[in-house]
Amino acid sequence: MYAKEPRIAGLFALWRLSGALSLALCALPAAAWECDAAQVLRVHDGDTVTVRCGSGKPVKLRLASVDAPELHQIGGAASRDALAALLAHGTVRVHTRAVDRYERLIAELHVDGEEVGLCLVEQGQAWCGMRPSAACRDAQAQARAARRGLWAEPSPQPPWQWRRAHPRTD
Repeated sequence: MYAKEPRIAGLFALWRLSGALSLALCALPAAAWECDAAQVLRVHDGDTVTVRCGSGKPVKLRLASVDAPELHQIGGAASRDALAALLAHGTVRVHTRAVDRYERLIAELHVDGEEVGLCLVEQGQAWCGMRPSAACRDAQAQARAARRGLWAEPSPQPPWQWRRAHPRTD
């Protein structure tokens, strides 16, 4: 009913356009940051690292498509150690996807052609994240069936449940 009025329809179209433009601008820095040989500076936990590309500034990244146990959670230290072992070569290829609410870039990391997040899931050191690929779902099912990593526990607590029970205070 309102869309038939030119003024209302025009305002609605302008509002939709401004929203799309805002999303595009927010995604631009994440999509623009790529690196074929980033140096790993620090492994924070099972799904967060700091890297540097060339002589640039250090950048904190969160692995895309996975969710690892928090450090204070059962399996958290093992997950961090598994990620550190996968990144032991020190250089990774980075493909960024987005920015999370903590202003970390969300990125896929690759070492020797292997996607690091998927390797963690295969080892049983992380869960598939939201909207997992078929490969991630299969890797998680296989790790669970083989009782690898966190699946060796009788009923491992997913990190999103643990975080809900232990909210951040910062």
